[in-house]
Amino acid sequence: MNKIISSRSALVLCSFSIILFWGFSLLSLGLAIFGESQEIGVGLLLFGVSFGFGFFLAWFLNRAACVVWVEDGMIKRKGLIHGFYKECSVRAIQTVKIKYVHREVGFGTFIYLIDDRTQSYKKFLRIRKDSYICFRKNKKNLAFLNTFWSGKVEK
Repeated sequence: MNKIISSRSALVLCSFSIILFWGFSLLSLGLAIFGESQEIGVGLLLFGVSFGFGFFLAWFLNRAACVVWVEDGMIKRKGLIHGFYKECSVRAIQTVKIKYVHREVGFGTFIYLIDDRTQSYKKFLRIRKDSYICFRKNKKNLAFLNTFWSGKVEK
């Protein structure tokens, strides 16, 4: 069973940002605990904001850098941390499309597996739970695609 991460750039960028925001939240918590009386409110406010951004980035990391694999004729996707699960039969794939995505973290060219279950208005948004299964276009991921798909790839 060969597993791939859908976007390594999103993995690196989000992980770095999470460490940065949660580190800043620890510093601001230290300011709230050990600071002067007028600095407590500012420290707590900065702690809440930076911890919240870190939590949001962890949620986004779970979806943007999900794990994709093929098992028993099913293509499966799972969030990097937890949840975000979807599976699709190889026979249910109608086409494979290569599309450039510029709106999200980890932007670039992605390979989308177009199936018959996803509704058309949710198609190319990677972070929606019922979106198409997709992964970044590179040599390793193209070799992964060739293990189960021998049909046409649209550009």
